[in-house]
Amino acid sequence: MQEMLLITGVFDRLSGGSSSEETNEAKEYTIEDYQEILNEYKDAEAEILINIATIYFENENIKESMKSLKKAIEIYNELKDVAKKALVLDLMGDINRYNNKDRSALKNYREAHQLYSEIKSDLKDELQEKIKNLEVKQTSREAETIYDSIYPKRSTDIHVEEEQSSDYTKISANIEEVIGMLNGADTYISYAKSENPMEELENAYDMSSGIGDDAAKSTLLLIMGYVSLEKSKTDDSLKYFNEALANFQEIEDKMGEAVSRLLIGTAYYIIGDMDRVNTNFRKSIEILRSLKDLLGENIAMRLMNAIYEE
Repeated sequence: MQEMLLITGVFDRLSGGSSSEETNEAKEYTIEDYQEILNEYKDAEAEILINIATIYFENENIKESMKSLKKAIEIYNELKDVAKKALVLDLMGDINRYNNKDRSALKNYREAHQLYSEIKSDLKDELQEKIKNLEVKQTSREAETIYDSIYPKRSTDIHVEEEQSSDYTKISANIEEVIGMLNGADTYISYAKSENPMEELENAYDMSSGIGDDAAKSTLLLIMGYVSLEKSKTDDSLKYFNEALANFQEIEDKMGEAVSRLLIGTAYYIIGDMDRVNTNFRKSIEILRSLKDLLGENIAMRLMNAIYEE
């Protein structure tokens, strides 16, 4: 109703109203005045299109709803109204997300966020949260796709030491990246490259035990497992990884638990037990998602992509 009143008012101004005095005033309008009136009309048209889109959406006619919103964006482009264009893009993102079109929704949200940032709107913070949640969802969905493709991509009959060594070489850099997700790991990982890595790691472990640093102890256990894996001692590596997992769970260190499960899954990949690979990787992704750690999820995804590529 408000839009209709506005449009009626616009046409009243164009006609000059009913009195001769108003008619005379209309003759004095400049081009700029008429342009302003025209812009008011276009703005009202865009608002009506948004209302129409809302009705279409409520009736589950997504196609027509999006068509109306796109027309509204064209008008706001013409009017150079950045704020209202951002609002429409935000709304389009909501509709696409509702319709499970997450990629399209992300595109809409990112465009809207850029516009909100340009005009320094407080709405950009709220939109950033939508973007973050969708990115986590999308990453998890990609992980599911990888899990579903495990069996056709990899034979479970892997027991030859040479093949295990080849598998390890392919993913060694990814394993170091995963361990690097833990605080202090970068310092300890250097021990793994020394002449006597296990001796140095065990000394560091004893020192951490002496000062009661449980997180450091658990991190060192993971690196010991990493060194064992490098030497094709997979059973030993699993022993270290599982002990670290138990420690991290005891001190309620979720990141430590997520990293431990990634490494346990990697060890089972070397052995060829894909059921346990699947279980541990899935649990790790769930933890990282609960922590909303997008960087950690990306690192986990790189490891999984390296493992499951042809």
